[in-house]
Amino acid sequence: MGTTDANGVDLSGATGRLIQTVDLEKGPAPQAIATDTVHGHVFVLQVESSATAPQGNLWLNRINRRTGAITGSMQLKGFGHGLSMGAEPVGADTYLWTEVGPLQLSADNSAFGKAVTRFRFVDGTVLDGAAIPQSRKFTPPGSTSSTGPSLDPVNGRLCVMYHKDGKRHFTRYDSAAAAAGEWTPVGTTFVMPAGEDVTPDVHTPHPLQKTLVSQGFTALGDVLYSYQWAPYDAADKFPGVAFLTSYDWNTGQRIDRQVVTNADGLTRREPEGVTTEVDPATGEARLLFGFSNTVPDTTGSRDVTIGFYPTRPAVDGVKVLADWEDLTLEPGVSPGADRPRGRLIALAGTTYLQLRGTVTCSPGLTADSRIGTLPHRLRATRLTRQNVPRNNNTGRCVCRLETDVTGALRAYGATSDNAITWIDFG
Repeated sequence: MGTTDANGVDLSGATGRLIQTVDLEKGPAPQAIATDTVHGHVFVLQVESSATAPQGNLWLNRINRRTGAITGSMQLKGFGHGLSMGAEPVGADTYLWTEVGPLQLSADNSAFGKAVTRFRFVDGTVLDGAAIPQSRKFTPPGSTSSTGPSLDPVNGRLCVMYHKDGKRHFTRYDSAAAAAGEWTPVGTTFVMPAGEDVTPDVHTPHPLQKTLVSQGFTALGDVLYSYQWAPYDAADKFPGVAFLTSYDWNTGQRIDRQVVTNADGLTRREPEGVTTEVDPATGEARLLFGFSNTVPDTTGSRDVTIGFYPTRPAVDGVKVLADWEDLTLEPGVSPGADRPRGRLIALAGTTYLQLRGTVTCSPGLTADSRIGTLPHRLRATRLTRQNVPRNNNTGRCVCRLETDVTGALRAYGATSDNAITWIDFG
C-alpha cells in the first residue's frame, strides 16, 4: 500500500493514459515532457544523435493531446540533454522553459546545459542557444554542472534543479517574475538526501544495476517528485524497473517510493520525463510521466507514451481515469441507436476498459475485421479481449472483440456463411 500525499497523488494507485506510442520527429528517445492544456499541446524533447549532430542539440516536438498527431517541431542547438522542461501558455502562444548552454560534457560525452532559459515555440524554426542573450539565461548561484527547470502550473512556480557541493539542489521561483528576469527564491531550497540513488530491493526477472538513473523531476505544491530507472544488469538492460519517489519539501523526508506499473506491455519501456498539469476537462491536477519504446519495424526510432496519476478521489469505489469518449469507426461500420463509446475506470485495484453502445455493419462482416479505433486515453499496452452479443444467426450470437497497443478494435467470429450485421458493446 502507498501513501496519498498532500496533492492527492497515490504512487501505488491506479494510473491513466494521455497519449500512447506516438512516433516522434527524429529517431532518438524522448527526454523531457510538458503540456500546454490551454492550447491542447504536449511537448516532448529529444536529443539529436551525436553520430550525426554536435552534442547538446535537441528536437522539440509538439503533439496534439487529443489525437496524438505531431503538429510542429523546433531544433534547439547547443541546449543540452533535455533533463526537464516546462510549458507556459501566453495568449495564443506557448513559451517553453528548458536548460541551455554553456554546455558541460559528461564522462560518456553527453552534453548538459548549465543555465535555464525561456523562449516562444515557433514551428519549423532553429533556435541557437549561443545567440540567446545572457540576460535571458539564469544559472543558479553555486551551481557547478547541469541544471533544468520544471513548471508547477497550479502555484505558478518554476522549480530549478542544479548541482552544488556534490548534491542535487532544487529551488523554486515565481514563474512570472522569473520570466521578467527576477530570480528571487521562494521559500527554502530542497537538497536531495544521500543514498536516494541506491536501487531498492524489488523482485525482478533479472538483477538490477545498483545505482538508479535520474529520468526527470517535477514539483507540485510542497511535494517534489523524482523519476528514476533501474536498468537490468545484463547485456540487454531494457525494460528494467521504473520508480517514482515523492518528498516533503518542508521536512526533506521521503513520503513514498513505488514501482511504476503503467504501460507494462511496452517492450523497451524506458522511463523518460515527468511533469504536472491541470486537466482542462475536470480541473484535476495530475502527475504525468513518460516512457519511450522502439517504433515497430525499426531498430533505433523511438516513440513516446505518457501516463498519469490522478488526484480526484474515487466515487462509490470507482475512479474514472478517462470519461466516455466516442470511438472512431471503420467505413461500413455505423453507430446504432446508442453510439459506441468507451471509458477507463479503476475498481478495487484493477483497471477496466468499458465499452457501450451498438454498431451496424453493412453489408455485414464476413471475416475477422477491424471495426474501429480507440482514443489514446483508452488504449491498452497488452492484448485485451471480451465476448459481446451480435446478431443471432443459426444459434451463433456472440463475437469476440480485441484491442491492442495501436488502439485498433477488431471483431472476430464472422464467416462467409454467417455474417455479423450488428454488435452490442454492452
